[in-house]
Amino acid sequence: MEFAAWAFLPPADPNIRAVVVAELYRHHTGSHPVREPRAIGQGWADGLGGLARAHGVDIE
Repeated sequence: MEFAAWAFLPPADPNIRAVVVAELYRHHTGSHPVREPRAIGQGWADGLGGLARAHGVDIE
């Protein structure tokens, strides 16, 4: 198994209250399942409510 190092610098904007740093996704290479990270670095100033709404969750 091969491991790679990666680093993420958070946004410099102090108004960002929630951040998605990375996603882990799974796919198949031939018949072998493979998991790989993908850097995202997306932030929301309105916190977890904004993150939830961005993914289709209705917040009251």
